[in-house]
Amino acid sequence: MKSMKAFIFSLDSFVAFTLTVAALYTLVFFSTVPSAYYAGLMQANYLAKDTLLSLATTSYSADQTYLDYIIGQLPNNPQPAQGYIGALVPPQFGYRLESYDEEAVPPRWVSLYDTATDPDSPESRKHYYKLKATAKSVYLIVDPARNPGESPYGYITCDGPYTVCDEPPYDEGMIGNASLQLIRFTVYT
Repeated sequence: MKSMKAFIFSLDSFVAFTLTVAALYTLVFFSTVPSAYYAGLMQANYLAKDTLLSLATTSYSADQTYLDYIIGQLPNNPQPAQGYIGALVPPQFGYRLESYDEEAVPPRWVSLYDTATDPDSPESRKHYYKLKATAKSVYLIVDPARNPGESPYGYITCDGPYTVCDEPPYDEGMIGNASLQLIRFTVYT
């Protein structure tokens, strides 16, 4: 007689198979959960970058950008931050403007304005729930603000008294104190 061999599930192999399937399902489930926030995170990232870029490159006056004006008013007067930044950031997002203080021990970020601590900001902008995105910019502080004036060089399009090969003219009015500051803008929801 020919003996036949068969594969039989025993109870312990069935339990092991069930636990393995449950572990794989849990791993797949938890690895896909953050992707639900991906679109919102990208929106917050673009919003932070675009807001900071538009504030740093748009002229408020002849010698100031909107970022210069807002930082110059903070922390005593938060209305420019509420008005100008609040107009660019939708109400479902909160935001924070910070500067890096390298002279502190240890160096740290110092909050200039935050909707979470502002009593006049709407309630929807006060809490960090699920995501935040940050943009950074180098902020140049020049005291006194310099007037670039006209070009003293004689190019094709202008008729200055100097040529490109001449020594650059020295002007006492161009001397000023300049420093750099790192600014961080965070958008959260």
